[in-house]
Amino acid sequence: MDDLKSRAAKFAETWAGRGDEKSDTQQYWRDLLDKVLLIPDTSDRQVLWFERRTALDGFIDALMIQARVLVEQKSLGVDLDRPEPRQGSMVTPVQQAKRYSDSLPPSERPTVLITCNFGTFRLYDLEADPLARTPQSEFTLADLPNHISEIGRLFTHENSRVVQQERLSVKAGRRVARLHDSLAKCFEHPDDPAEHDALAMLTVRLVFCLYAEDANLFRPDALRDYVAASTPERLGEDLYDLFEVLDTPIGKRRRYLPESLKAFPYVDGGLFADRIDVPPLTGELRDALLDISEGFDWSGISPVIFGSLMEETLSHDERRKGGMHYTSVRNIHRLIDPLFLDGLKSELEQAEAKPVAGGARTNALNKLHDKIAGLRFLDPACGSGNFLTETYLELRRIENRILADLDKDGQLALDLGDDLNPVRVSISHFHGIEINGFACAVARTALWIAEQQALDDTESTISGLPRLPFTDTAHIQQGNALRLDWNELLPGDHCDYVMGNPPFIGHVTKTAGQTDDLKTVWGRQYDGYLDYATGWYRKAASYLSKPDAAFAFVTTNSITQGQPVGPLFKPLHADGWHIRFAHRTFAWDAQSTDNAHVHVIIIGLGRKAKPAPVLFEYADINGEPTARTVDNINGYLIDGPDLYVGKRSQKTGPVSPLLDVTDSGSMPLDGGNLLLADREEYAKAMADPIAARFVRPFRMGRELINGTDRWCLWLRDAEPGELRKSSFLKKRVDACAEYRRNAPMKGDAYRHRATPWLFRDDHQPSMNYLAIPKVFSEDREYMTCDWYTPDIIAGDMVYTSPDRDGLAFAVIESRMFMTWQQTIGGRLESRCRFSNTVIWNNLPLPALDDDTRMALIEAGRNVLATRANHPGQSLADLYDPDYMPTDLRAAHRELDKVADVAFGADRRLGDDDDARLKILFDSYARMTAERG
Repeated sequence: MDDLKSRAAKFAETWAGRGDEKSDTQQYWRDLLDKVLLIPDTSDRQVLWFERRTALDGFIDALMIQARVLVEQKSLGVDLDRPEPRQGSMVTPVQQAKRYSDSLPPSERPTVLITCNFGTFRLYDLEADPLARTPQSEFTLADLPNHISEIGRLFTHENSRVVQQERLSVKAGRRVARLHDSLAKCFEHPDDPAEHDALAMLTVRLVFCLYAEDANLFRPDALRDYVAASTPERLGEDLYDLFEVLDTPIGKRRRYLPESLKAFPYVDGGLFADRIDVPPLTGELRDALLDISEGFDWSGISPVIFGSLMEETLSHDERRKGGMHYTSVRNIHRLIDPLFLDGLKSELEQAEAKPVAGGARTNALNKLHDKIAGLRFLDPACGSGNFLTETYLELRRIENRILADLDKDGQLALDLGDDLNPVRVSISHFHGIEINGFACAVARTALWIAEQQALDDTESTISGLPRLPFTDTAHIQQGNALRLDWNELLPGDHCDYVMGNPPFIGHVTKTAGQTDDLKTVWGRQYDGYLDYATGWYRKAASYLSKPDAAFAFVTTNSITQGQPVGPLFKPLHADGWHIRFAHRTFAWDAQSTDNAHVHVIIIGLGRKAKPAPVLFEYADINGEPTARTVDNINGYLIDGPDLYVGKRSQKTGPVSPLLDVTDSGSMPLDGGNLLLADREEYAKAMADPIAARFVRPFRMGRELINGTDRWCLWLRDAEPGELRKSSFLKKRVDACAEYRRNAPMKGDAYRHRATPWLFRDDHQPSMNYLAIPKVFSEDREYMTCDWYTPDIIAGDMVYTSPDRDGLAFAVIESRMFMTWQQTIGGRLESRCRFSNTVIWNNLPLPALDDDTRMALIEAGRNVLATRANHPGQSLADLYDPDYMPTDLRAAHRELDKVADVAFGADRRLGDDDDARLKILFDSYARMTAERG
């Protein structure tokens, strides 16, 4: 706050005693936003727009659309209460500002008016005082530091237009949920598929009618009055009649149609085409419909967000029990902006910057208009159509700016000729595939609402554009996108961009049908480790044929980790596709009433070599990204060469000859009979003199990390007589034999039925060994490995390494290794997963001189010695990132100094894991090429 006040004081000092409306207004407000409030990207007209032309043929001095602020600026010394002649009448500055506000389309209309004469600010709150009669606040430029928070508050994210629209849409969603629940009670079997379809479509139609009466597509209160004139007993039949009328052209309607129905226009577009058998409705439903019609303005909802909420409501989604979810507009833009929108906005700015004289500006604007009118989009997992809807709205905003620019230059009427409708971006250019029928209906409706809202904007430049009946409709097809031929919906040589958010289904959780879907898409290239979403990548790459075409999807980050990376990206790269931009892991579904988060990535691919790829990174997965241009983005989403780290067999051995082969621990496969489940079973075993000789500590990854005890019966050296004489052992071995005999005949357990006293396999080292957990927390900064003596039996969730001199321990406990692990390794749920064949055998540790080797080993021994300073603490305790002992962290940093240089750095790299990855990938490329 002190910094904000000091910046405001400097601004006030700079501008004291000067200010001309014509020459200084733009610099004054740019300085205030840029240098005082630190508002980014004030070149964006959604943030700050000077000289916005209105339908009154006037020009708004400054319009902040996202902040919902309009400024009427006067020169220094001008009386803010003095009327001036404007558009044929005398008005004060605030009256002029209010006129401008009222002439703006709803999507740009402000909630705060500011009048200013460089020396005095007046702020008018239109929500508290719609007539702007009295300023909410008034202060001088000199006193700005004490009031700067009042202006700053207008530019906070929470006060922004998009957030307010999100909140309005959530409120609308709750009303739809109430309407839906009231309707459901009127159906005898609302969960029956046929009745469920009717219920969903009935809800969608009523919501559209609610929007239409508030957006002036119907006369005001048309639906409310129609429902109010009905009775609960007749309402079902009356709605049936209404839907029929809305689908019938005026000239084909019944001659003696009741006056109450004559008031409704012809809608068309297919929304009311199918006849729904509306059930008898209740007084509760009638009251709910009247309440949400009278008490809410539906014209301001976001079709993007509201569509998501409607889809949930109509689908009876289980998530609704925990809260309503929707994809935020901000998250949608993280995909569509780098995919195409940033480029189009840049072209628009370049066109607007061209000189008007000679027609250069007009030609550039018309060329861009032709371009956006020719673009075609496909979302093959469209849900409620939020990507399509937001894309349509953005293209229409660009089109509206083009039309306003042409009109301002006096070219619009000249260029239109006989074409009475200059709007050329149509919802018919947008295509979607969705398996859920309710979502398809919602997507079409959301796009119709978006079309009407965009026309509101257009009418600030051109009035009298046709609204109804609908002449265009989006092409939304119901079906399984991985089974449909996308060319039947939109030929691949006509499509410019494919985008969307395929289902978040990992390779482990796929159903048999979904696995068949992937086999159909990938054919012989199918890898059993591929997530369901990869089917959309393969189909998009095969489908698009335009040279400039591109596609991008939101998916979980599992597709860029571990074994699936090569099977996914290698075929795409072979077909000429390369990652043009990528967002590393961030929280996607943060917008919900129960704050559920899904962590995702975004990957955009294209065939063009330019511009250079852009990588978006998040210091905080819930925050905003930083973008940097890089040389190449590979399948692991790092700036590095296109390498694919696959399995490297134990027989082949590690890439680095310095590393020992690691082996998996031993799997019991015993039905629990060779393991001692708790201390009670351990005590029983130890009470048997024969059994006690064969009791051994047993460690899986959980026990290794948490320092907990567990035991097993290790009967490798037991004689047959001992197994018979010990009642404890005999009972356990017999039970294991029974378990294995009854196991499936083709399985491992059955094949080992002849040796029921032994683990399925015996990989137990005969000397001290390094124990490495197979699965561990993703929050660890360093690996949690430990040294064990051979009497401690390693289970199958532990890998073992002989590591005779301690080199492997030093390497695996370095941050360099952890960076490799987190990038190359797969995950089990959200946990890191170590693999000897993928992680360890591919680790590119180069040749070391004797001094470096010994320095690494000594640094590793120092880590072990430092651990010993904390007796009784488990590895989970020691390596909790929030509580890691300072001496242990220091020991690891000393190890990192040596390890970073040993791997190829010229110094310790600190927190620069990107530098580590570059070294690792460069070394991997070199070492694998050398080994062949």
